[in-house]
Amino acid sequence: MKSKHWILPLMLLAISMSCKPKFEEASPRTGPVTEAIFASGKIEPKDAYILTAMFDGYILKSFVTENDIVKDGQELFRLDNRQQNTQVNIAKTNAEFARINASASSPALLQLKAQINAAKVKMETDSITLARYQRLSATNSVSKQDLDVASLNYRSSVSNYQAALENYKVSANKVSQDLSNSQSQLQNAQAGNQYYNLQAIGPGKVYQIFKKQGDLVRKGDQVAQLGNPDSIVINLDIDEGSISKIMIGQQVLVELNTEKNKTYEARVSKIYPHFNESSQSYKVEARFVTENPGLISGTQLQANIITSKKENALL
Repeated sequence: MKSKHWILPLMLLAISMSCKPKFEEASPRTGPVTEAIFASGKIEPKDAYILTAMFDGYILKSFVTENDIVKDGQELFRLDNRQQNTQVNIAKTNAEFARINASASSPALLQLKAQINAAKVKMETDSITLARYQRLSATNSVSKQDLDVASLNYRSSVSNYQAALENYKVSANKVSQDLSNSQSQLQNAQAGNQYYNLQAIGPGKVYQIFKKQGDLVRKGDQVAQLGNPDSIVINLDIDEGSISKIMIGQQVLVELNTEKNKTYEARVSKIYPHFNESSQSYKVEARFVTENPGLISGTQLQANIITSKKENALL
């Protein structure tokens, strides 16, 4: 019977132990805390541009390959310009005809000059006849009707002479204008011909070639990408919720898709002030802190932009 007195205390002890909460113990500490914004992007050459075809045609000759260094104005691709050459030849023929018509020995102008000379001779003859009739009229040797006819003939010849002069002036101006127009058309045709020779705009490096020799290109087609060979930049896409935290000079830690276990350091160098609707992001440019030879344009990457740090944060 005495053992029954211990049952209740033992049960209460077991219940109290089973209800005790279990916590993981942790001690506060201090340490550095870093805030970073994640961004994706790619490597591109600085001042990169796309060489674009201005006219339709086949690529007759390609003078460069990827990684070639080119000079300003160097011919890179030559397109088939037979149709344009035909236009140039037609314009040359028209300009030559216009030059002949505008020259002093032009048949048309010589004919007009002959008409002027004939009108002048007629005017001078009629002037002499009128003067003679006027002298005879003073002595009543001719009738008044004959004098009036002589006077009318003289006025008519003067009018014809002036009309011949005006006709020559108008015709000379017209052929001169035709010559100017034909020369302008020839210059335009020759200028259009040069667009079939695609040239480098300043010194640079050929990074990509989109069309090869023998390919047909249409007006507006991309043929090649060129850029500054001495400057590689990182173009990053930042979402609109994070762009306000980005500032020039912030540290950027970059990991290339081609080198997953290596980190490059860069700095924010430029923030573009417009929103890209297609990518739904803002464009930010960064530069590598040190030169890294061998980086390939177009390489995809991930980056963390360090926006703030605190060395002794309570953790």
